[in-house]
Formats: sequence, structure tokens, C-alpha cells
Amino acid sequence: MEASIPSQYLLVLIGLTTAQGHAIASLCEGTKVTLETLSTQGARVDADEADQIIANALRVTGDPALGLAVGQQLNLGAHAVVGQTLMACSDPNDALETLVRYGALLTGSQAALSRFSDTSNDRAGLILSVNLGAQSVRFFHEVIFSAAQKTLSDLLQNPITDLQVAFPYDPPCDTTPFIRIFGEQVGFNAEDALFSCPGSLMRRRLPTSNETLRALYDAECARLLSDLSDTAGYSDRTLTALNRLQGQYPRLDQMAAMLNLSTRTYRRRLQQEHTTFRVLLDRVRLKRAKQLLLKGTLSVDTIALSLGFTDTSNFRRAFIKWSGESPVQWRRRGTSSSKPSMD
Repeated sequence: MEASIPSQYLLVLIGLTTAQGHAIASLCEGTKVTLETLSTQGARVDADEADQIIANALRVTGDPALGLAVGQQLNLGAHAVVGQTLMACSDPNDALETLVRYGALLTGSQAALSRFSDTSNDRAGLILSVNLGAQSVRFFHEVIFSAAQKTLSDLLQNPITDLQVAFPYDPPCDTTPFIRIFGEQVGFNAEDALFSCPGSLMRRRLPTSNETLRALYDAECARLLSDLSDTAGYSDRTLTALNRLQGQYPRLDQMAAMLNLSTRTYRRRLQQEHTTFRVLLDRVRLKRAKQLLLKGTLSVDTIALSLGFTDTSNFRRAFIKWSGESPVQWRRRGTSSSKPSMD
């Protein structure tokens, strides 16, 4: 997985800073990032560009505790299907296991979560390791631990008490924002970044626990995680994503962001697999066009529009190029056959 982070963190960061009157352009200065690319479903941002945006935000706001504020804005809804899985967990201990298992869906590969357990003191929690640029390291420690505090409080429907948190860097001049979120037991210059809760709290039944929904959401998380596997080729991952986005056909740069790559790297990876984004996109659109034509209930004009063509004649020319027949000819031949080819 390339060095990148999910865009949701930067969207919240930008939302907080623009609410203070700062321009988006000043936050994205020195990068190729735009609000449009950040808002793309499943988008991720190159780690170096994310580091630049974070540096810009810290500079224009003068607020070193921005990471804590961002974490408090990342409610369960911001975690998408992982958030739904968390809500269905049996207890906070189960929820933290879920965060560790599917952390890559939330943080990318540059922030690794593992479990912490201290049976002698009956405490449990998380250990966090972040491998990002200088500005991002501190920012993401604070974002993730702040989000963990907010998430567990939301799941329990009560504030967490007796929380212990340690950060692996020098203490800031003002620790008030940390104490406000985590309580008095906040440490710095620690060997490991640690988030620790009392065992009695970790075993408390969650009000939203649901075993049936948990199994369904867990399966979906596992499937999404498998899509991020390094063993799958980028052409296969592109086809999987395009088929899942039926009726939504992203640009090359948007698809690159979904797959955690820069546009240049994504294009090169596809070239190494002897294909291009256009070839893969056309393959998916041809398959979808044949499915819709076979139904026989939609006009060619409607099918063209659903495939992203604004002009039916352009769709007709593309379909002939793809299949050697016009849409009408293929439909006539396909509906007269019991098993028309969909390839």
C-alpha cells in the first residue's frame, strides 16, 4: 500500500480551519490537492501532500492542538462501515479489537494499531505507531487517540473515566486541551504511544450491541480490507472498484486516490500490467452496457446517459469500437440467444 492517508481527516481539518476564516487555498498551498479530490468517495492523499496541508493548517491557525480537535469531530459516522461494526460490538474490548483488525481502512498503512494489556493492573487499550512526516506524526497521534476517546464515549453513551494516555514526544507548552479530552493522566516522552482504559470499563456491555449486524458488517469490513491487499494487481483492484461503483465512473486521478496512489504512480503500475485506466473503464462500461441492453426495458439514450455519455451518438460509436456491433444490433442478437456473451 502506498504512503497515503484517508481524506476524511483532512476534510475535517479543512472544515475546522475554514470555519475560523482561513481560505482553502492557503491550506492546500504547495500541493495538488483540491476540495474536489478530497471529497471523492474513498479518496486518500499522498502522505507528503498531507504533511504539507497539516503544516499549512498549523501555520495559519497557530493552534498546535488541531489534531485533538479533528479527532473529536470524527464521530462513528465518519468511520463508515467500520463505525457500524463498532456500534454492533459486544463491549469496548471487542470494539478495540475491531479497530486493530480494520485499522488500515481508517488510517492507511502508515499508522499501525496494536492491543495493549496489563493484567496485573486490570487495564487494556491500544498502542499506536505512526510512520509519517514530521508534522503528521504528532498530528496523527493526537487525531487517533482523540478519536478513540470520542468513539468509546459515544459507544458507551457516557464519558470515559480513568483514562491513561501517553505520547512519544515532548510535552506542548499548554497541556490544557489534552487534559480536557483525556483527563489528568496524560504523559509525554513515552517509549510507546499508549491509550489505556480500566478493565471494568472494557468489559461493559455496549447499548448498541447486535451480534447479527456485527457478523454482517464484519464480513463487509473484511472484504474491503482484502481489496487493499498488496497481492492483488492494480488492474484487478480497479475493475473491482469500478464494478462496485455502478453508474459512477471516476476520472483517472480519482481512481488513483481511491487506490492510495498518486496519479503518476497509478498510471505506471497499470502500464507494468500492460493496460491503462481507459481500457479497464471501457471494459466495465461495455459489460454494464450489455447488461442493460439485455434487459430490453431501457432505451439506448437512457443507457448511454447511465454510462456517463452525454451524447447517444458517442455511445454508439464507442459500443461499435468495443464490440464490433451497434447497441441495437447487439440487443437484437443478444435477446434472440438464450445465453448471450457478456465478455
